[in-house]
Amino acid sequence: MIVRNSFPLLLALLLFHACVQSPTNVHPFTASPLDDGWPVSNPADQNLDPRILAEGYAAAEKLPYTYSLLVVRNGYLVAEQYFNGNRREKPNNIMSVSKSILSGLVGISLREGFLDSLDQNALSFFPEYDSPSLDPRKHEITLRHLITMRAGFDRDERTYFPVYNSSDWIKATLELPLLFTPGERMSYTTFGTHLLSAILTKSSDQSTLDIARTYLCEPLGISVHFWQQDPQGYYFGGNNMGLTAREMARFGYLYLKGGELNGSQIIPRRWVEESLTNYTNWQHLSWGDVNEYNYGYLWWLGEIRTHRVYFALGHGGQLIINVPQAGMIVVSTANPDFDWVTADEHERAIIHIIAKYILGSVKG
Repeated sequence: MIVRNSFPLLLALLLFHACVQSPTNVHPFTASPLDDGWPVSNPADQNLDPRILAEGYAAAEKLPYTYSLLVVRNGYLVAEQYFNGNRREKPNNIMSVSKSILSGLVGISLREGFLDSLDQNALSFFPEYDSPSLDPRKHEITLRHLITMRAGFDRDERTYFPVYNSSDWIKATLELPLLFTPGERMSYTTFGTHLLSAILTKSSDQSTLDIARTYLCEPLGISVHFWQQDPQGYYFGGNNMGLTAREMARFGYLYLKGGELNGSQIIPRRWVEESLTNYTNWQHLSWGDVNEYNYGYLWWLGEIRTHRVYFALGHGGQLIINVPQAGMIVVSTANPDFDWVTADEHERAIIHIIAKYILGSVKG
């Protein structure tokens, strides 16, 4: 029996065995199975190129402000990674992504009879703030104008902080000057959507948070971990709400499935379709890698790499991007604590990674 030269042979056999047994599809972005409703899969099994996907995650990791990047395809969570000290279980401030959630709550409220129609007059819900000194055109503002950002108020860059720093957000919003006649053009104004949140509370005799928990969160299996209230106690309609990245993906999946999940029509299908309709009709406008962008009911619409997409966008890089043709959802979270210009740069950078690598990994 020869034993003198057996060690090198044994070492080689052990190394070979380890290579054979080690999974070849484990990456830093490999999704972990949890009891949260998300089945997991690997990218290759869902027709995504793992090599290109890995390049995308490496690019995202280099951004000092990125918190998370998740990819869902064909109903499976196929990739997720957290950066810069963030964790899977940590809720993030999703900023204006909450506007798209508010849109869903408006559709639910119409179904439940809390609201009669989108053509209801907004000011009629606030008789305590009506006065002869108000611009008479404000009596023309409807819920439809608010949910399409066409009430006539100036943009956030000039209205947000004066209203936010006031002692009464509803009063301050209704007293904002009108730059346009209601319905004339789109102007992105967060406190217009805050009026919607207060209207939901007034029309239902329950808080917007209670509506969200009862009709959306519980059937969807998600939680609102925090949500700021205004000085009068109304929940901030369109900002400062906390969800985890996986919960954001869950909400995106609900819209990808037409508002239905596990046999329950959580949001009316017709409302989902109406919400994703183009109400701005801008022609050939681009924003970074997003082309042909327009606006629905608090959802952005557009194209990325020839894919039609609709997406919820929050300040600084909070994103839920749905790609219906590819059966795909991409979620990102990021540090929101930046000024308007810097936040816009961060949003474009994250979307560029999604366009080049995440959508670039789609093989069919």
